[in-house]
Amino acid sequence: MKVYISVVSHGHDKIINNLGCLKSLSDNFNIIIKSNKQGDDFKELSLCNNVHWIDSDYGLGFGHNNNYVFSYCINNLNMKDDDLFIVFNPDVLMDSNSIYDLVSLMKKDNTHMSCINLFKNEEHTIYDCSIRDFPKLHQFIRSFLGFGNTAIIDKGTISDTTTVDWAAGSFLAFLVQRYKSLEGFDERYFMYCEDIDICYRSNKQGYPVVYYPEIKALHYAKHENRKFFSKHLYWHISSVVRFLLTKKSYTTPSSCLSHKAKVILD
Repeated sequence: MKVYISVVSHGHDKIINNLGCLKSLSDNFNIIIKSNKQGDDFKELSLCNNVHWIDSDYGLGFGHNNNYVFSYCINNLNMKDDDLFIVFNPDVLMDSNSIYDLVSLMKKDNTHMSCINLFKNEEHTIYDCSIRDFPKLHQFIRSFLGFGNTAIIDKGTISDTTTVDWAAGSFLAFLVQRYKSLEGFDERYFMYCEDIDICYRSNKQGYPVVYYPEIKALHYAKHENRKFFSKHLYWHISSVVRFLLTKKSYTTPSSCLSHKAKVILD
């Protein structure tokens, strides 16, 4: 099983280069960086073995970018159905041993889609709220108003492998055949909730997300969706509305993968 790590950069070149995580991971895994805006500088990083930099087709949404990378891996890197495709935020810090451990667990459990234990600090004492129950409208409203989010799962209560409703797109690992079966992310979500949506669809197909609490990584998260009148707030609200209106009678949308990516499924 080969591992392909998809990283979408929205001008995150300084963060990625300073962390040095991808350079380290490239010794063992395929790293594909997709720039979503002009100005990134990955010239030095792209000289490393197994690093591929796609510096074109800017302005796509989160899901669309990862679908683009998935298609690139199939068409240019010979990615196979039994390989692993990992959606990986540019501000995640993880070592190769942890990924190897994840691969071993997914093989042993025949897991098709998984997530890991993300933390906000280097001491691994502050959990990133990255696993949650499928949301309801009143939970979104409470969260927006600052009254907390009751859909968040308390990681402190989990010590063993378990399934969860959904996990944040900051780190999601897919068996390639599962990603194909889902037809990737729904590109109608520009940003926010596309991770909820793909987890929901996988769950409906009988493959819920498996959470491995023993696999740990650091996530330097920066949240912007609660800035009132910002484009992030607009994207978040519109995505919430789309998900809540479609989840009860969901059928896989025909436009999940871009045309370029869908060709490989035929």
